[in-house]
Amino acid sequence: MLRKSLTAAVIALSLIAGCSSLSNEQKANVDRDVEVERIIAEIDTVGYEVVQVSPGIDEFLNGLSAFVKQQRNVSVQYREVVKQHRDVTSFLAANEGKTDEELLAEAKIFDLGTKTDEDKIGNKLAAYTSATETISEENSQLTIELVKQSVQLGYLVTQYGTQIAQAAAINATMGYFKDDDDDEELTVATAVIRAKDQISLLNEINGLIQADQEVADSLNKLQEQLDARG
Repeated sequence: MLRKSLTAAVIALSLIAGCSSLSNEQKANVDRDVEVERIIAEIDTVGYEVVQVSPGIDEFLNGLSAFVKQQRNVSVQYREVVKQHRDVTSFLAANEGKTDEELLAEAKIFDLGTKTDEDKIGNKLAAYTSATETISEENSQLTIELVKQSVQLGYLVTQYGTQIAQAAAINATMGYFKDDDDDEELTVATAVIRAKDQISLLNEINGLIQADQEVADSLNKLQEQLDARG
């Protein structure tokens, strides 16, 4: 049976969301591994077990859940990389969205505080890029897959919109009095609510990894240009 807490029900009322809208300064002060750990915990809370609600949509729901389980494993890998390269991920998060000139200036500031060549951002970034190569490839595939899954989910939301709204409202109301250990009756509506939560969480982890990768790619290109100039 599918377990849904009040928090999950409230999340389900929102539209499919992307990465959290933190400012660059806030991102610099938030440990990436803590943020990824939160997402992993929420994935486990929402769940990815096989369900049986309707022959017409079980294939989509269970296919999505299998994909969520796979991406959870990618998230665990990313969390471990982040822990090992905390200074690099903090730098990337803090400088998301900056121009090439601004990014280069920040890199120079970073290097001023280092004592050896190994500690410079270019060398640290090379190690980070190598460690995240497979993760980045899988995250790129996730970006494509999310579009497909969101389209299918959008169709289900359109078809079962009234039932979904009713189920979410009931969960929100009963959540104050409901034991977390109680099982909720599984319906098409509650299964689709879970699918919305799943895709929302996939968007979050995808956004975090993608944002870091974009900054890393920009910095790598700048470093290549500088090396070419000698």
